[in-house]
This record gives sequence, structure tokens and C-alpha cells, in this order.
Amino acid sequence: MNTTEQQLFDEIVEGKTAELVLRTNSYVDAGLWWRKRPLWLCVLPSEILLLAVGRRRFCERIALSDCLDIRYNPSSAELVIEPEEALRFSRLKMPASAALKIISSIQQNSNHNHQATC
Repeated sequence: MNTTEQQLFDEIVEGKTAELVLRTNSYVDAGLWWRKRPLWLCVLPSEILLLAVGRRRFCERIALSDCLDIRYNPSSAELVIEPEEALRFSRLKMPASAALKIISSIQQNSNHNHQATC
């Protein structure tokens, strides 16, 4: 992450630590007319955070408990996130190895959170 992306991340997470931070191969219009900015996916203990920074800031958050399904589609090379609510970027381009890291991290957090509430 560059410094402006890191600043946005720090403002949003408010001291929480990320389990995983990966740059996706998906891009978003963040106010730079000549190019789009990369979309970052961050897995936090209880949520997923998508962010990008240009002249405008882009941020989407989804609670892990609201995710109905998270899977990798090998034919399109995309991580697919199906939340209860609409998500602007529910398909994120990335290599299979990165998607597997994300899915594994989310499953570990879900299992840990489930065990803590039982």
C-alpha cells in the first residue's frame, strides 16, 4: 500500500489489525481521469474491507457474518463474495493462490468467532 492507502486503512480500522491485506487485480475509478486505482482487500477479524484511494476515496465494508458465500471462480479468475446486501465489487480479479489465502483466513476467523460465542 502507498501512504495515502495506508492512511485510509488506518482511519477505517481504528487500531484493529488485519489478518490479511492483498492487492487485487480489480481497479476502481477513484477520481484520476487518466487511470484507475487498484482495489485492496483486507480481512479483519470480523469484516472484509475493500479500499482504493485517488482524488476520491473508495471504501466498502462487509461483516463476515453477512457473507452468505465466498468462493473462487477459476474460469473467470475471480473471488466471488455473496453478501446479504448489495456490494459494489462482489467479483474481484486475482490469482487462485491469493483467493485461497483469503478464503482460508476468512474460514479461520469464522471458526474462531463461532467457537468464542459457543
